[in-house]
Amino acid sequence: MPTDKGIALFRVLGLGSTRQSILMLIVAWTLNVAWIGFNYFWRLVSESVLIAIPVLLLIYGVLALVAYVYWGIKGVREQDEPYAGVLVGVTVAITLLYLNYTLLDALHSLSQ
Repeated sequence: MPTDKGIALFRVLGLGSTRQSILMLIVAWTLNVAWIGFNYFWRLVSESVLIAIPVLLLIYGVLALVAYVYWGIKGVREQDEPYAGVLVGVTVAITLLYLNYTLLDALHSLSQ
């Protein structure tokens, strides 16, 4: 399990519970789609910035998934919550990360 510094980092990043972690995954995916769509129509930034922001959102999504699993397992151990909730959340999180990665890959292939 993460150390106290790791837990503090999760809280600073807005990932202090299972609900916040899954919400931030959804927000990161939505921001990624909005950023790509916005830049596609208005061509605001160079290609390196266009790719860098989705990469950062993807990294944040991975951190949110790790935080979600941590808080979910902690809830199972301490409050006897069912594992099914954690499994459904992990499935949703992995799906969102896959969609983020697919968008990034498509963006990268279009820029070449």
